[in-house]
Amino acid sequence: MNSHFFRQTLLALGVLGLTACSGADLDEASGVEDVSRVEQAATCACASGQYHNGTPIPVSATYCGFRVCGVGNVNFECTSTGWVSVPGSTCGAGQCRCSGGSDDQGRAIDPNITECGFRVCGGDKKFYTCGTGGWTSTGVACSSTGGTTGSPLCLGSQAGAYCGNDSMSNAVASTLYQCPGANQAPTSSQACPNGCVVAPAGTADYCAGVQGGQGYRLPWPRANALILTQDCNDSCCNDHVGVDKYAWDFAMAGNVTFPVVAARGGIVTHLKMNSVSGCNSNACVNQANFMVIDHGDGTHSTYLHLKGGSLAAGVTCGGSVVRGQQLATAGNTGWSSANHLHFEVSGVHPGAPTCECGSTGQGCSASTVPWANFWPSTAYPTVAIQFEEWPAASTCANRAGLQMPWSMN
Repeated sequence: MNSHFFRQTLLALGVLGLTACSGADLDEASGVEDVSRVEQAATCACASGQYHNGTPIPVSATYCGFRVCGVGNVNFECTSTGWVSVPGSTCGAGQCRCSGGSDDQGRAIDPNITECGFRVCGGDKKFYTCGTGGWTSTGVACSSTGGTTGSPLCLGSQAGAYCGNDSMSNAVASTLYQCPGANQAPTSSQACPNGCVVAPAGTADYCAGVQGGQGYRLPWPRANALILTQDCNDSCCNDHVGVDKYAWDFAMAGNVTFPVVAARGGIVTHLKMNSVSGCNSNACVNQANFMVIDHGDGTHSTYLHLKGGSLAAGVTCGGSVVRGQQLATAGNTGWSSANHLHFEVSGVHPGAPTCECGSTGQGCSASTVPWANFWPSTAYPTVAIQFEEWPAASTCANRAGLQMPWSMN
């Protein structure tokens, strides 16, 4: 660096692991409702629930009309006023397993999680209930995302990026929201012109096109000719070692600055752009500007020593970037003796604060860097990668002065 985060996706239809219960005392097979209530215009998330075996029910897996076999072997339903027991119903025995269904978002329903009384919002925006005779429509209107009225609310317990139809209520499916945790308002949102992609559990959602091209490309425009000034994992020659071993410094001849572009797409999670100073000593290390991009697979890229005030238009902390998009300009901030870019990929720190310096990177002290939130460590070391134009990147050697291949960005 000198001169030379798991989300658990909790979908109501994907991770419940419910135990079968009897439908003998339910009226769903005849299409008659058991509980009188307002079924909804509003989405609800019910807390403090338990399955009949005592296992807690994740709040983010519930919505209005969600029904489970609860403690005491009685069916409970999530309503706008919380959990309500279904009068006259018992559960905990028998075998109701309903197959062949899909919810109003088109997601297939796993028959292994269905039980007598299990309710889902179907493709026709009507509730369907699992009974001894299979799926039966109740005729009651519904929406598992609660429509788009009211203020968006995050339901997922893990902080991160969520599409409007993924662990969100009152949200727009084609918008990507940055969520701080369950039952909290999103901190920012971004419209996805090409649609929002709900990623598998453990991976951040993203705007369609944002992560197109999962490989890494050299982080500068193809018109610029750069030189490798500091290599990876080579203790002989003042190169990067230790937890920081898979890192590279790039520069142009003559101390000329150059545009920095995204090597790979993702979400900007850490950003500082208000320092204008640096020196060739670790005394200046906290004067560095930087940008960190989370790729949604447990890794993030760090771009260090950026020029103060050079943030490219349209780039914000919490926002998405695509591969090849201009981010900023290489600079000489922090522990640095010339204009250059330090680049590395390392493990995301789960649960660490993000966007500590605000959306534009101007909101913290120019001489402060929250290293502990993103910098590599023994627990989150740098990762060996290869660039499409430079497959030998992570072989590491005494290659300082190497003329870099032309970037494909």
